[in-house]
Amino acid sequence: MIFVLAPSTILNRWTLKAPRLPKLMLAEAGRPWPRRLVLSSAFWRMTAESPILRNAAVVAPIPVAIMGAPDLVTASLALSPILLFLMLFAEGNVVPVRARAGEADNADRVLDLLRLRGRLALTRIAAGRGILQGRLTLVVEQSTLARLPPITLVSVKSAADNNVIDLTRDEQKVLRDGLFGEGLDEGALKRVNLLQKTPVREITLDVASISAHARLAGMARGTAN
Repeated sequence: MIFVLAPSTILNRWTLKAPRLPKLMLAEAGRPWPRRLVLSSAFWRMTAESPILRNAAVVAPIPVAIMGAPDLVTASLALSPILLFLMLFAEGNVVPVRARAGEADNADRVLDLLRLRGRLALTRIAAGRGILQGRLTLVVEQSTLARLPPITLVSVKSAADNNVIDLTRDEQKVLRDGLFGEGLDEGALKRVNLLQKTPVREITLDVASISAHARLAGMARGTAN
């Protein structure tokens, strides 16, 4: 699941202030929330990133049973350890992620592909906007919960003010369609990130390095849209 971070896609814009990035966004209490909240699938996936909510889910059956069904208190006491085990399993504390033989070479391939596709996406965004100088940085963050489906937060920063750019829908689509696909999926990147204990990746593009051909192609796409 890819969620593009931009002022227009989240409810609490203050979380995108320059000093915060590229800190871990998913792990913080003040994490960004999708603008559509409960109507967004990303919202429900992000709630699992909160340690407070995970711990609350473990103990919740006990007070619920006490208030609503006293006869089930004993059952709720038995359920909580099971929920605790499932939580620890999801976090990767029960069965840690371990490297397999030859996986170092695959990790290099995954990161090379991410850099290549990230730079291509940044090139399209910069060319489409007609940016001639400066640097753009793509920030890619993934969840550290080992046994849950990956969620990937992506954003683009401008070196001019270090702020997150408010990407258009077409630019967001460039990131969603361009970063992952054949040869590289979110799961492969997540495994590398877990093994290397590096949940945040940054890819920087010097805009001056964009070729004239790429600029013309970006302008043509912008005109077509």
